[in-house]
Amino acid sequence: MSNAKHIYSIADNHAQTVQVCIDRLHELDANEQLKLLTARLQKLVVRATARDDHQGTKAGQRQARRPQNLKGQPAKRAN
Repeated sequence: MSNAKHIYSIADNHAQTVQVCIDRLHELDANEQLKLLTARLQKLVVRATARDDHQGTKAGQRQARRPQNLKGQPAKRAN
């Protein structure tokens, strides 16, 4: 099994566990905990989205915050 498949298998098992926890929180009417979990999961969705340009990586995020010129290239720094 490749490294990626092995890591996916681990993540899938954890996702199943999270799903069971969500169902149980619903049964307990634990709305506050569900809201917290929802926010956390939404952040994970952004990180888990496949990207060709590595925007989801920390390096990609740093690059996205850098000023750009009209051609989408990094702006020259003023001295």
